[in-house]
Order: sequence, then C-alpha cells, then structure tokens
Amino acid sequence: MSRDWYPKTARKNLHTKIAYTDRRIYVRFRWAQPDPGGWIHDMLVYRDGRWQQFADPSPWVTSDDRDDHTGFYEDRVSFLLDDGSVTGFEEFGGWLTAHSGIRSLPSAVSATDVDGHGHFGSDGLGKSDVRKFIPQACAGEWWENDWKTVRPQGELDQLKADGVFLDLPMWRAHRSDPLGYGTDHHVLDYRHGDQGRNTYTSQSWDPKAGPEYMWDPAVVADGALDYGSIRAGDIPEQGVDTYALELDDAVPFDPAVAEWEGAMIPRRPLQQPRGSAADWRATGTWADGEWTVEMWRELTTDHPADTKQLEPGGVYTWTPAVHHGAGTRWHWVGYPYKLGLGVEPDYVGDRHTAGTTELVATHVEDRPDWREIDGYTIPLVFPGILVWDDLVASSHPKSDEIRNAEVTMWELYENDPESILRRR
Repeated sequence: MSRDWYPKTARKNLHTKIAYTDRRIYVRFRWAQPDPGGWIHDMLVYRDGRWQQFADPSPWVTSDDRDDHTGFYEDRVSFLLDDGSVTGFEEFGGWLTAHSGIRSLPSAVSATDVDGHGHFGSDGLGKSDVRKFIPQACAGEWWENDWKTVRPQGELDQLKADGVFLDLPMWRAHRSDPLGYGTDHHVLDYRHGDQGRNTYTSQSWDPKAGPEYMWDPAVVADGALDYGSIRAGDIPEQGVDTYALELDDAVPFDPAVAEWEGAMIPRRPLQQPRGSAADWRATGTWADGEWTVEMWRELTTDHPADTKQLEPGGVYTWTPAVHHGAGTRWHWVGYPYKLGLGVEPDYVGDRHTAGTTELVATHVEDRPDWREIDGYTIPLVFPGILVWDDLVASSHPKSDEIRNAEVTMWELYENDPESILRRR
C-alpha cells in the first residue's frame, strides 16, 4: 500500500443488526458503496500477446483518471470476534493484530527474509509474507510483538487450545458470495484459514501458456469475459450474471477458444467449502449504490479448535471492517465493541464516546425479520499505517497505559479520528 494512498473519505458508516435464536446467530450489514463492480476479482487478462494478472486496486478506487489500469479486487465485510481470551483485544480491537513487518506496509518483510525464518519460512508454515498476528504469539511481555521472536509451535498449539486466538469470518463479494457462504479464518501467529476447504482456490497460469481453466463456452461465450467491455462500464450484474469461475463450470483452457485480446478469466476458481471453513453462510446484494449482506452460523459448531463458541447470555468483543476494491490495509475498521447475546454488556469504552459501544443481539424464534430488529450505526475509520508498534513505543505519550491495557482506542482516537492518519 502506498504511504500516500488514501480513500476519498476517512470514515464510513456500517449499519448493523444482530439477532440470534437458540441455535444460530445472524448479522446483517448495510453500507453505501456507490462504485459498481466490487464483485469482480483478481483476473487473468490476455493483452498484447501475453497473459497478465490484474489484481488490486480496482479502477473505480484509484484516485487518478487513467484510462488504463491493472486491477480488480472484490468488496468485503469482516469482523474479529473474541470471548475475552486475548489480552488487549477488548481495549484495542484490530490494532492489536497490525504490526511492523506485515504485508502491504512500508515495513513489510521481504519474501527472502520470511523464507529464511524457521517458523514462517519453507521449513515451517511455508509462507512468503507476514500477516495479521496477535502479540501473545511472540516471546516477551503480552504486548511485545517482534515477528522474529514467534513462540515455538508447541507453545502456539497450547495458546490455541486455551482459546487465545481471534475469530475472523468474512463475506467476499466474488470469492464466497456466489456459493452462498462466507470464509472463516483465525488469528494467532498468522491469519490462518480454518480447517477444511475454503470457497476458493488458485489456478496455475503462465504468461505464454495461459491459465489452467476457462469457462465452458456453453456457460460463457468464448470461454472468457471481455475486459474491454467491463472497463468501459458494461459490468456483469451482481448476483445474476456470471463473473465467478466455479469449478463445476470450468473446462481445461483452450487457446483456440479463449485466447483473444481482452479475454479475461478469474485466477481464483470457486469450490464447495467443507469443514470449519464452511461454518458461516452468507449472501449479499448490491443495489442502488449500497451493499446489504447477511451472515449466519450455528452458535456452537463442530470446530471449537479454531472457532469461538457462542451461547445465549454470553458477552463478546467484536470489531468489524469493510474493504472496497482493494485488499490488505486499504479498508475501514471499527473500534472494539462489546456484544451481548440478549444481555446488556458493560464496557469501559463507553466512557470515551457519545455513541454506543455496547451492542445487544435480539433473540428471535426463527430467521429474523430485520424490519423488527433494532440496529446500530457503526463508524469505521481508515487506519492508515498506524500499527501496534506505534502504540506501545516508549515515545507514545500513553505507552504505559497501553501496555497495561488501561486505556482504549475510543479514548485514544475517537474524539479525533483524523489523528490516526497523521501518525505516519
């Protein structure tokens, strides 16, 4: 992410309603998103005699007016969820997971350095970057967060068994919505996918040989979408037209059919999920410049090892985020909230804001009629490149209070959210 690249607005309102039955929890989100096309994602495009990857950002996101671009990235809504097991999350929310060295920041660790690390590299997780993690995954005091000092795998396993991780479900406009699911993740030493199989995979491709798959021409004419038409504004209709490549509709790539100027094929084919990765169902609709997304899952699942289990009367810490047309840190995030299933939570954060910090999910007998459910307007803020290192640094005027979890993000920044952008 460019240090000087900011969205048009620093804040975005997320209208939220939450309900639960004796078996399930339901969450409904609604937010303004006037740019169409947020359901197009990560495309392989044949142009100038070779195949190229068009990833983020989307053309409707960039601040300039270039006629050309090389990006498509889906819209998303997600939230972090905890049951009180992770020290500091109640006070600092998602800022607890953002650290120097993670991908997309100016300080991002190089793939070479990651590969040489015993835990993250080829001898361990086999990763090429560092992503979200909680400081408890690292050696030292609870707030210390040097990714190089990640704890041994045995200690991480024990933390996970003790519930010291954050749940991270999300709805993705391209990579999950067409199948009617969300995707499910958890954060400890890394942003891991939950066990099982996710809604999407990656197909291999080569600039000369092309992709592994294309659409069956009986599903999409000529086996591919037309980049030129989409770039000109003829965007497939969300939820109606075909724009995601489901493996059931895919056939082996045939250059005689789908290798033509502007041919466009998704790099991320979709597949039916299973296991813990399939715990969340979800559906979204874009209409009149606005997304409406509903997510739901069982309160208790068959996968407690990587999913926070819920119960009526329980109180949890919850913080949402919205992505638009780009990934990683280019998003809007919420401060931490207390969420009670049928009970009024008690949260110190309410001392520092005129708005609510305490949410109550409404009990219903069956699937909710959202017209009868009270809602909340959650303000989200663009976090810029502010990370946990900045907050716990000895130079921060409240570093001692932060290290002792005696202050919250509400107190630090709610009265002046623009200050997050200024601390760069």
